[in-house]
Amino acid sequence: VCLSLFACQKKAAGTYFGEVEATQIDVGVKFPGRINKLMVSEGQDVTKEMIIGILGSREISAKLQSAKAGSKDAEQQLRLATNTFDRMKKLFESEAITKQQFEEAQYRYQAALQKLNATEGVVDEVDAAFDETQIKAPIDGEVVSIVSHPGELVSPGYPVITLVDLKDQWVTFNVREDDLKRVTKGRELAVRIPALDKKVTMKVTYISSLGAFAKWKSTGESGRFDLRTFEVRVRPDTPVADLRPGMSAIIFADVL
Repeated sequence: VCLSLFACQKKAAGTYFGEVEATQIDVGVKFPGRINKLMVSEGQDVTKEMIIGILGSREISAKLQSAKAGSKDAEQQLRLATNTFDRMKKLFESEAITKQQFEEAQYRYQAALQKLNATEGVVDEVDAAFDETQIKAPIDGEVVSIVSHPGELVSPGYPVITLVDLKDQWVTFNVREDDLKRVTKGRELAVRIPALDKKVTMKVTYISSLGAFAKWKSTGESGRFDLRTFEVRVRPDTPVADLRPGMSAIIFADVL
């Protein structure tokens, strides 16, 4: 997903206008719940795995409490079964009880052990779900917008916060086909950024395989046809200081 899909066109002879774009990520939740708290504000920088919000979920909290109670009960049962098994084993070795009585004690011990393992697995699973109530930043980036606010109910897949990765920016141009023959992937172009009052060297990384904005019909008696435009994306090799999504960019056809 990108910021501001700008359809740039050739607005002056020999000049193409484009716009800076950047990767945008919507941060959501895995479980339904009510937002308890947000720790960030719009425009704030965040780092990967940073906790940016807390989701309250009574259902998960109740499951975790129940799972821990079940695990505690299973531990007590295993402790009792272990003591009984150890005592019955000594009695069996001294031939004070039958083999069947010993095997019954052994079975109860093994059943108690399996139950404890199962309940611990449930606790681990619910613990993992509880960790998901902490809303974490998936990337280093900047908060673009806060979609959901504390007190609101949110569902899985619905965005809570939108982040932008300023380290992953590019410029999109729509180049007319008669200029496209001089544009190849990997070619470096000098792109002017008016807002920064400087030129930045960027490399062509993408050329659309489908043209747009054309009707392929004769425009007059001369037999000329409307020309298609193709989307071209260029990227800097390294992040450009102060470059922001939405800034205008210019390339001149005579440098293609």
